[in-house]
Amino acid sequence: MEKREAVEKKADHVIDAGMDFKGNLLRKAEKLGLYRRFINADANEILPFEDESFQSVFSNIIYWLDDPEKVFKEIYRILRHDGTCCVMLPDITFLETSFYYSLYEKAGLKQFEFLRLIDRGRITENIKVVKSYAEWKNIIENAGLEIQDCIPHLSKTLLRIWDIGLRPIFPMLKKMTAQIEKNSLMEIKKEWIDLFLKIGYPIIENDRMLAHDSEFCFFCFILRKK
Repeated sequence: MEKREAVEKKADHVIDAGMDFKGNLLRKAEKLGLYRRFINADANEILPFEDESFQSVFSNIIYWLDDPEKVFKEIYRILRHDGTCCVMLPDITFLETSFYYSLYEKAGLKQFEFLRLIDRGRITENIKVVKSYAEWKNIIENAGLEIQDCIPHLSKTLLRIWDIGLRPIFPMLKKMTAQIEKNSLMEIKKEWIDLFLKIGYPIIENDRMLAHDSEFCFFCFILRKK
């Protein structure tokens, strides 16, 4: 089988640093040729960067962390004066897209406890924080940052599709792939990716149409250090 490059087209720009708690994700990111350096660290702790290190910061994991107030203060610390930050944060309506939360946790319908198998700890163990726009605004401004823009995105329909996905059978898929010969596995992965691109792109492109009455569940905040 002909060897394929991990990335067919290199990025036109380079990001100073990429940070993650999982070393395996950093090793995968290294193949992109997009980052100058990698930091294996826990974002729940003090960020391992000097004051005013960056002109821009991006994060889509703050709601997985224990203390968002602390995280935003750390972002303020490492941003240069007039630097910008882009963060993805869930609205309180996000929980409504979880079948497990809506039917079992909130409604208390015991017959839906089996939905825990679909959730697999995402709502119950991992996603720490969901807040209204006003609550996020308060946290952001208390950290010394100001909101330049806020773009609502991710409809309830899209997130309900994401809620189930392949999460329930992932452990079995992982075991199965370990038994497949490497060349065959790459061919199967290619077919898998091709199929999901055909499904995923139309869903994403039509996401605003799927959001009836502007029911978006995430905010994309663009922030500036004052």
